[in-house]
Amino acid sequence: MITDGKVHQAFLGVETIPINESFAEALGLPAQEGLLVQTTTRGGPAAAAGIKGGDHVAQAGMRRFYTGGDVLTAIDGMKVSNPLDVNLALNKKRPGDTVTVSLFRGGKKMEISVKLGERPGN
Repeated sequence: MITDGKVHQAFLGVETIPINESFAEALGLPAQEGLLVQTTTRGGPAAAAGIKGGDHVAQAGMRRFYTGGDVLTAIDGMKVSNPLDVNLALNKKRPGDTVTVSLFRGGKKMEISVKLGERPGN
């Protein structure tokens, strides 16, 4: 902030919804807790690293959401179970830093390195 008068916040580029045990069971997800990726920001860090958003629309009550996306479980070893956890994991990171995202794709556990971008609008 001192050099150019702006705060530079790290950005992963995912929209997610939290999952719990019953939700995971209903959808047949491989993780009992985590974040189901709905979409990735086009051209954003997560998309560039290969993280996948959902490709099927589902509905629960009045809420529509996407299924078929990756399930994020940790960032640099820190468990993520709600969007605030993502913010906390990225809080001490800067644009250009690389993080390791632990996720499930289908039934396969994976770790993907993501070079963080800068949050739009900063």
